[in-house]
Amino acid sequence: MGKIPDRFLGFAFSVGDILIEVDNEFKILNADGAISEISLNLADIKEMSFPDLLADDEKEQFKNISSALKSSNRIGPIHFKVGKPDTVKKNFALFLGKLPHDENRLFIVLMSSYRLGAPATIKSDNQNNGDEVENFLEKVENILVENKDQDKNLNITLLETPDNQNLSKEDQNELSGLLNKYSTGGNTAGKLGDNRYAVIHSKEPDGLATENLIRELTKATGLDLKSTTIDADQNILSEEDGVRALIFSLQQFAEGNDGFDVESLANGYDEIVENTANKVKHLRDILKNGDFTLVYQPIVTLKDKKVHHSEALIRFNDPKLHNLQFETICFAEKVGLIQEFDKATFKRAVEKIEQIKKTGTQPKLAVNMSGRSLSNKGFLDDLKVRLKDHIHLKDYISLEITESAEITDLKQLAEVINEIREMGFNVYLDDFGAGAAGFKYLRELEVDGVKIDGEYVRDALVNSKIRAFLRSIVMLCNDLNIETIAEWVETEEQAELLISLGVTYAQGYLYGKPTVGIKG
Repeated sequence: MGKIPDRFLGFAFSVGDILIEVDNEFKILNADGAISEISLNLADIKEMSFPDLLADDEKEQFKNISSALKSSNRIGPIHFKVGKPDTVKKNFALFLGKLPHDENRLFIVLMSSYRLGAPATIKSDNQNNGDEVENFLEKVENILVENKDQDKNLNITLLETPDNQNLSKEDQNELSGLLNKYSTGGNTAGKLGDNRYAVIHSKEPDGLATENLIRELTKATGLDLKSTTIDADQNILSEEDGVRALIFSLQQFAEGNDGFDVESLANGYDEIVENTANKVKHLRDILKNGDFTLVYQPIVTLKDKKVHHSEALIRFNDPKLHNLQFETICFAEKVGLIQEFDKATFKRAVEKIEQIKKTGTQPKLAVNMSGRSLSNKGFLDDLKVRLKDHIHLKDYISLEITESAEITDLKQLAEVINEIREMGFNVYLDDFGAGAAGFKYLRELEVDGVKIDGEYVRDALVNSKIRAFLRSIVMLCNDLNIETIAEWVETEEQAELLISLGVTYAQGYLYGKPTVGIKG
């Protein structure tokens, strides 16, 4: 065996742990480095083929991937289990390359997988698929925002199973494992839905061509997968709003929303992203110019009908958004701008309280905080600072946690809520009963009250089943010494029922619509 130049070895080992040279038939010609890690010595190697070192179910995959390699090309990292036959094999990230003057030799650099982070695996049954989606979207955003030059080298391929076919757990595991094997870093693929997947992978010459990737996936799984590939190196994605638009599109794809399936994205992705980016820019302009108003809806004590406090609600001044207030807030959550709106709303509410206090009255306001914002540690740290700076308003400000976006780290939020309540601020859960997470929140979070979703109030008089649910919610909260607020109260009959059930407060058109003035 010829000796590999020290410069070449130095270059290889600055990346990996083992360097192996093979011929066109994958027979090992040279091996250097920590070959004992794969239970080998030089004597073993002479008559060995590299696929002999792989798990049986990965040998053909390696050959297929290698066949796509061209002169002056490289592929990797791709993850394989490597080791001497009949021994326990270890996880390695492989980098494959050929030299421009010699296509008859293939160089394989093996790096212990832990150096890149363990490859992602399919979620277990007790994991939330939403967490996997969030993790994948966070990886996409980190790559495109924090490593701006990376977008020139990357593609994002979206896949759907044929006819929205749901895969067995075994097939899901196989497909997810393959996607991660081909993905950048070996852990940048994700299962985004029951029949939807995504993978970030290198472009040629650094990666497998997309058509080859799909062919290999189809061959391995037997599924005729539908796919479309997004080129991360687009002019629109060089701007932060373009990245947010891309993330939004991936979210919509994950949720299976109309217009965001593989076929629609394949035919109109550029237009979709451009339109979304324009909407993001519009929201930024609203924030920058303060082009929104706060309105206030009273919340009364049911027993005496006196105003206890008011809820501060954001209203956008743009006439085109007048009938899209909730939808606009949900969009802001999805594109990552809700934190800025929550901060702006809090600031406006504080200014309003300080202004009214000068008149001698004592206004009390509840300020909404999105579950999306409250899942962000940076936002929570900023919120604690803001509340400490305004601790003199602890008797005038309370926080309402909305469930339009699910909270992803309840333990983190629980700790912050405890600190906030120790400062003297009240904390409420909004729209309780509307989403599946409500009871989980109530179990994990120490709060002062819950706002019961209005659909229970609206239907309780005419639907005995709904009335039973409403009664159960109130009894549970009373047992926990948690106050209750019923929303959408529009008639005296509804109010009488709520009083009989033991509800503490009420909000609705019976007591006042949202107005620019605060009722006392």
